[in-house]
Amino acid sequence: MKSVQALLHWKSARVTEVKTMTTLALLIALYCVLQMVTINLSTTLRISFSFIALALSCALYGFWPNVAFALIADFAGYLVHPDGAYMPLFALILVVKAGIYTWFFYQRKTISISRLILAQLIAVVVCNVLLNPLVLTLMYGMPYWVLVTSRLVKNALCFPFECAALYVAFKAVLPIVYRTAKDRV
Repeated sequence: MKSVQALLHWKSARVTEVKTMTTLALLIALYCVLQMVTINLSTTLRISFSFIALALSCALYGFWPNVAFALIADFAGYLVHPDGAYMPLFALILVVKAGIYTWFFYQRKTISISRLILAQLIAVVVCNVLLNPLVLTLMYGMPYWVLVTSRLVKNALCFPFECAALYVAFKAVLPIVYRTAKDRV
């Protein structure tokens, strides 16, 4: 019970600060751009690297700003690149993914490879393999286990590339962010 309370009371950056709002807006724009650059394998299966923007945001700003990030990014991503009907449940799945990433990455100047792999594994299994097929089953009436099976194969193949992309993004961005924050103080 204490860990759930800790999740809800995490120290997060204030969303009302101009720097926070500006950076979140840029990361939302990056999310939308990365979401547009996808490989569509079928109508319900695609490869995208938009999760990188969410993971970077979670590492920098904590849970509550990333709830706003997830809700806005999902809707903005749909407006920029509409693909089928809009389903707000996908935004809730993005909030769950933001919670997972925040739990593993928030306020860490360096992120170990094992922490990164574990975070990505949990996010992939919970959000991509279990929750996304549930929403797609509600939308299209397709059998849940058929969707889970296809997503399991796709995510198993993409997992090493996703981990490598997250590693490169964190190695490139986090040192710059923490160096500039230290220079200002």
